Amino acid sequence: MDTSEYNFKRCKLCGEMAAEPTYDLGHSSVYSCQDCDFHFLNHLDNINNSIKDSIPLNDNSRKYIDARIGESALLHPNRMNLIHQHLDLADCKVLDIGAGLGQFQLLLSSQGAKTHGIEPCRSRREYALEKFEINLRSELIDHPYWQTGFSGYFDLITLWDVIEHVDFPSETLESAIRLLKPDGMLFLETPSRNVLPYRFSQLLYRLSSGKISLFLPNFYSVAPYGHKQIFTPTQITGLLKNFGLEIICTMHSYSTSLLRGDKIILAARKT
Repeated sequence: MDTSEYNFKRCKLCGEMAAEPTYDLGHSSVYSCQDCDFHFLNHLDNINNSIKDSIPLNDNSRKYIDARIGESALLHPNRMNLIHQHLDLADCKVLDIGAGLGQFQLLLSSQGAKTHGIEPCRSRREYALEKFEINLRSELIDHPYWQTGFSGYFDLITLWDVIEHVDFPSETLESAIRLLKPDGMLFLETPSRNVLPYRFSQLLYRLSSGKISLFLPNFYSVAPYGHKQIFTPTQITGLLKNFGLEIICTMHSYSTSLLRGDKIILAARKT
């Protein structure tokens, strides 16, 4: 999609020209759709040239990654347990979108899966290669590399804490689903907009006539790969159903951020 002149009145979920700026966060605004009530930030990485993929791994970024390497690793065993409830990973073809450092791919490979990974951040890709000898791709899911070479190829696609970061979530999911085999499965995890910190912040914002945004800035970020939209469980499940997926399981996990609360976890099958 051409993002050079995106009109944020166009809802990124339903596509209607019905979105209005609702919450002023200072550095940006949260738009809400008057038709479907989707909330998203008026910021896109491609428009604002925020993505600087040319920055290689250096001493500073290596120290930063080293200090935080255990955060995702703590989550991956639970994610693997969920997958094991629905799939036999032996010889399973898997794509991990937003693969980070490739740690989840290590777990998948140890179970006999044939893995591929996408990671747009160069320093993370280089760290994954240096530390784990994993080659991650930089091409995003809508790139011809994936769309022409891997259509209907994967048994499993995972998006762990990814869909809230992308510029266009509907288009990202649609592109991913094209790569699934019939009966292939998609697993995702994303923050929930139904959590108490978000709902209380909305209420306080209205009562203070916009003077107090409380926790809302913790849910969104204009930094590269920052949070650009937050779904309700109904919105994310509805989107997957619209693309022909059958929801197999819906559950919640507690976020590592106390200010963001529970996260949505979904498993869906391509019918």
